[in-house]
Amino acid sequence: MQLLIVHLGALGDMLLSRPSLLAIRRHFAQAEIDLLGYPHLLSLIRYEMQVRQIYNLEDVLFTLYTNANKAFWQRYDLIVFFARRLDPDWQKSLGRTEFIFIQTVPPPGIRRPVFAYQLEQLRKYGLKGQISFVPLALPLSKDTQREGFDLLIHPGSGSPSKNWPVSYFTEVIKAFSSFRLGLIVGPADKEVAKVLLARLQDNDVLRRPRLLQDLSLPALAQKMRNAHLFLGNDSGVTHLAAALNLPTFVIFGPTDPHRWRPWGKHVKIFAPNLACAPCEEKRRECTERQCLKAIKPKEVIETILTAIH
Repeated sequence: MQLLIVHLGALGDMLLSRPSLLAIRRHFAQAEIDLLGYPHLLSLIRYEMQVRQIYNLEDVLFTLYTNANKAFWQRYDLIVFFARRLDPDWQKSLGRTEFIFIQTVPPPGIRRPVFAYQLEQLRKYGLKGQISFVPLALPLSKDTQREGFDLLIHPGSGSPSKNWPVSYFTEVIKAFSSFRLGLIVGPADKEVAKVLLARLQDNDVLRRPRLLQDLSLPALAQKMRNAHLFLGNDSGVTHLAAALNLPTFVIFGPTDPHRWRPWGKHVKIFAPNLACAPCEEKRRECTERQCLKAIKPKEVIETILTAIH
């Protein structure tokens, strides 16, 4: 059987789909599976999904919105689409190829965890999945320098509106400055990291965090798997930490932790008790960010210390 899985989400979206993706792999145990999406993201699940090939969504040869690639689609016995909405043009380009559509995000008003919502849809097609957590399986690392971090911190996210104040992260780093700290800096985090590092220079910090900067996601995952603890915002990297079975501390502000909580066994969520939160997409219009400011560094520090002891 030839099976294609199309996933159009970002890192966090893809990792929240893992319960359903693993259910597909188990159900079609003998199938040859290809993936279509963003290769730098999908490469993370290539090993555990036993994937034959990954196709790049951004490659013009595999544009979803034209009929030019019917021959590509029709080589598959089944196509499974993971996306926020079903575009009628996709169905036209698929022709007679059998497909399953999984809506990745619940509609407004449905407060279900994203991973559970997707599994519920999959079960309607007779595929059984499980909510119980399965750590992300990675291939053995070729890196012989397998250093560990006591605490990894990721101060950024894909949206500045979800970021805990830099001054708060600074307080946490000061409190754990005697620990082996790692600071994760991705392409979208450079400005946040710049401000944070400047603040640390002005403070009496015993040991500054080591930068994990501009790593590929598989390389970052290999570094993260040896850490003891992780602290971050509602971001894709935080979902990766939870997927790797790290004790993960997550700062939620404007986004809904009931919907977007990471799929993991050791996840501690900090969320504000405010009437205006969560506000989801309205966060882009908010300049006050009271929901994030309401989560104080002292609470986070004490919770992490409790986990250590």
